[in-house]
Amino acid sequence: MPRIRPEDLVRVLQLAQEQTDAGRRIADAIALIEGVMDDLGEEAISISFNGGKDCTVLLHLYAAVLLARHTKSLSSLLPTPAHLPISSPTTNGLSEPKPILSSVTPSSPSGHITTPPSPPLPTIKAIYITAPDPFPLLDEFVLSSAELYGMDLYRFGGGMKAALGGYLGGEAGKGVKGMLMGTRKGDPNGDVEPLAPTDPSWPSVLRIHPILDWSYAHVWDFLRDLNVPYCSLYDEGYTSLGSTKNTVPNPLLRNPSAPSGWDPAWKLTDGSKERCGRLDSSS
Repeated sequence: MPRIRPEDLVRVLQLAQEQTDAGRRIADAIALIEGVMDDLGEEAISISFNGGKDCTVLLHLYAAVLLARHTKSLSSLLPTPAHLPISSPTTNGLSEPKPILSSVTPSSPSGHITTPPSPPLPTIKAIYITAPDPFPLLDEFVLSSAELYGMDLYRFGGGMKAALGGYLGGEAGKGVKGMLMGTRKGDPNGDVEPLAPTDPSWPSVLRIHPILDWSYAHVWDFLRDLNVPYCSLYDEGYTSLGSTKNTVPNPLLRNPSAPSGWDPAWKLTDGSKERCGRLDSSS
């Protein structure tokens, strides 16, 4: 299995130097990641990766930051770290609907893949929280990404709260204090601050949202401009991925003349219609 090429990650760092909308957006995301790594420590950071387009952007950004931190000649390409205030726990984001359960039994990992680091890029701590009835192609993409980027990836089912409890409370997530997440505004849990602790009834971790202000178009511009590998379901009309039980191709991308019958996700012009293929819009 090939590994991510350093030159592909260097291109991210170079873009962050450009005085363009895209450059400033990338620089802001990197600065937030850098600031949290400085404050919490590199070993205290993990990433929540489920193979979706948003967390694929985040993984590529994070790998670029790690490469620069571990390559002396690239450190000058990192923007000034952003040390943002941490918001107080609220009922937004990873909150529990009322009534709040007093406890949830932590789940155990159902799979683990670890890939030796490819110096200078260190191993990336990661958790994969599966949806019920996940797409096989999405599963395959997560595993191939783990190998491509050199992740120490633990897979959990049973819901996000139980999965976080199992990960953070076990050897897998030992010492993890911050969790990088690909949440964007407009997502069901998108009404959060860039840095937000989990609510009191949840396992304690700082949620880190570097691409919170990115739009649907921004995500696809990044992936396509930088040739970042993404799940092939997005080339078959899917614009938001949940489970096989609640996700279909976006009807707005139906194209009988296309080979698959569907246009790719990046052709959706109205980002507010991103979740039109979700049978349950809250998922």
